[in-house]
Amino acid sequence: MKTQSTDRATPGRCVLIIDDNEDLALSQASLLQYYGCRVEVAHDGWEGLRLAIQKPHDVVFIDIGLPGMSGYEVVRAIRSALSDPPILLAQTAYGQPEDMRKSREAGFDAHLVKPVDPSEIVRHVLDGREALRRSGSGSGDESPPTPLPPRIFRPGSSPGSAPADARSFR
Repeated sequence: MKTQSTDRATPGRCVLIIDDNEDLALSQASLLQYYGCRVEVAHDGWEGLRLAIQKPHDVVFIDIGLPGMSGYEVVRAIRSALSDPPILLAQTAYGQPEDMRKSREAGFDAHLVKPVDPSEIVRHVLDGREALRRSGSGSGDESPPTPLPPRIFRPGSSPGSAPADARSFR
């Protein structure tokens, strides 16, 4: 049977979250695991860069104000190291027009301002590059959030079940 490639993500997308706010990173990881994603988390720029270039990811969420190396430096280094980089999303509290300009110039695909609505996070992961096309300039979408899509169940999972090890993200 011939398979068709679509831009819509399938369960099992690999996501990297680089954020020094551990509570935010773990909550976002849990949300994305609920939708069938494999998630890794780093809490500083150097570790995030190492994980980003060590193995392929579909989407990387990067905080701008990271210890060790800024999100701007991380995104530049990822683009420099990888010939086919993943979707790179700034996820930051910096929301002024100047901040969005700096994100574009650094090489981010979009600039999401914290707190980011969970449906927006899921949309960017599940819809991939189509979510970027729909949001236009890539500097955030001012439209009201859309409802979260239904959960994608994996074999052996049950509705409402939590990951066996919430810190492992695998």
